[in-house]
Amino acid sequence: LQENTTVLVPSANGCKDCTTQVCRDNFKRCAFAESRGGAVSVHCIDRSALTPRLAIASLLIVVFLLVVTALGKERFRALRRVHSLIGHRD
Repeated sequence: LQENTTVLVPSANGCKDCTTQVCRDNFKRCAFAESRGGAVSVHCIDRSALTPRLAIASLLIVVFLLVVTALGKERFRALRRVHSLIGHRD
């Protein structure tokens, strides 16, 4: 059985608090899996880092631009050109 669970730890300590012990303390299945062969793995993601923030911000900008282009293509000539440049054919 594979299951993904999430535990949020304070970012002040970084990934130091992200251990298998935290998983075993909070989830019964982690303790059981650890006792049956160590099948627990831990991954730490620093959500306050610049790279994840840039990735999320760029995706939001792209989605916004695509929505504006799709909604405004009939009204504005420049958006019609953008709409045709991204490969959409009517």
